Amino acid sequence: MNIGIDGRLLDTKVTGINRVLLNIVNSLPQFDTTNKYFLYTYDNNPYKNNFYNYIITQRSKLPRQIYEHYWLNFILPRHLVEQNIDVFFTPYFLVPLSKGSHKNVIVIHDVMTKACGQFFTGHYKKYMDFIVPLSIKRSDSIITISKSSQQDILKYYGVPPEKVHYMHLWTDERYKPIKFNEEERKSLLNKFNLPDRFILFIGAIEERKNISGILKVSDILCSKGIDIKFLLIGKQSFGFKRLHEEIKKRTGRVIYIDYVEEEDIPIIYNLSTLFLFPSYYEGFGLPPLEAMKCGVPVLSSKNSSLIEVVGDGGLLFDASDYGAFAESIISLLNDEVFYNMMKDKAIKQAKKFTPEVQMPKLIDLFNSYQVNI
Repeated sequence: MNIGIDGRLLDTKVTGINRVLLNIVNSLPQFDTTNKYFLYTYDNNPYKNNFYNYIITQRSKLPRQIYEHYWLNFILPRHLVEQNIDVFFTPYFLVPLSKGSHKNVIVIHDVMTKACGQFFTGHYKKYMDFIVPLSIKRSDSIITISKSSQQDILKYYGVPPEKVHYMHLWTDERYKPIKFNEEERKSLLNKFNLPDRFILFIGAIEERKNISGILKVSDILCSKGIDIKFLLIGKQSFGFKRLHEEIKKRTGRVIYIDYVEEEDIPIIYNLSTLFLFPSYYEGFGLPPLEAMKCGVPVLSSKNSSLIEVVGDGGLLFDASDYGAFAESIISLLNDEVFYNMMKDKAIKQAKKFTPEVQMPKLIDLFNSYQVNI
């Protein structure tokens, strides 16, 4: 079969969806030697692999929101016919309005605007309420990234259960425990301008991620005389302006960095003391998995997909139980045996999430359409 993949996100700054796409395109050559793949990318895409046939699309000066729909409905359909595509796979949920002879396999990562709509603008919720059902109607299969998200899609969109499949995410092999000698560690801390000990958060700086909760945990620790810094790394998102004002009030013990190069992220995980992730809702929760893979003790909220991802590999609490987070942080900082036990548990849990387990699910789904084409 000929399978087309929307790979335009490959040359953008790495975020959650980009990382999902990158992991898939990196893994496909190892697991599928039968199907032929076409990757639709922009002209300056840095990703190259001889396994793929590259179909280059030019960038546009039009606003992204406008060009996105123009490309999907006027440029992409021509490519799908020219390459005789049997299955079109997109890491997002947008597909052409006209349904050709090919099958559409989309990814719906989460249902955040349904499950926690209070964290989004009314305009964005209306847009999603309009566009997502349209995409679901035009899709032949939906992939999501956790059992939790699968159940949410069934609950909020009334999709037939046989249409929704889940496959967990995984991290690449750069995410692993790294041993630094004292000189290397000091050099890296100086390179990133980081303190000797810090509690790390990686993710969008937005209200849904409970950044306010992280700041409250910092306040509790400070009131108890615990001297440890917090490092927040992530792009600006919903509610950032107010959150940034609160962050600035804590200058000296809370550090904010908007972006770190992809190759530096595993290093920063390994430099961190703990990883704190009290999010109110996640479709999967890739940062906690990355932290566990690096052997960093994880403290996470006990909700949505985080229950199945973090599992026994971290400490789970109600997202608003800031006192419990703070007390457990103190215990981890003061009890070396407890700290090392949570490191070991983190590494053990992370080993459950591998491409060897997940990629065959995707390929089997593609191949299931072969007899129908």
